[in-house]
Amino acid sequence: MESRIDEFREFVKKYPLIKEDVKNNKRTWQSFYEDWVLLGENDGIWDIYKSNKISNDLGSKKLDELLTTSNIKNIVEYVKKINPDSISKTLNTIQKVLQITQSFGSKPSPGLYNANYNSWWD
Repeated sequence: MESRIDEFREFVKKYPLIKEDVKNNKRTWQSFYEDWVLLGENDGIWDIYKSNKISNDLGSKKLDELLTTSNIKNIVEYVKKINPDSISKTLNTIQKVLQITQSFGSKPSPGLYNANYNSWWD
């Protein structure tokens, strides 16, 4: 036998936007529960959440339409056209630019040039 709390949980599962209102501090769980107990599930107060539930269902249908096989094939074809060598060259160029930029910020150590000069003549 289900308790009233379990019935309320099932009600909230039908209308997930109720959770969003609680998360956004618009209302508390207590106020939702009291309205549900006093007014019932079929009261007009829940129409906001019912209409939003329908629009969410439509949103998921749009997602399903976007994930058709023809769209997925187009994405795969686009990925196949990407040249890994050009990506590698671009990343190497960016790395060199970053190294040059970093070298401007660092101070040369005084012994560095002398050490190179001495190792050349050794």
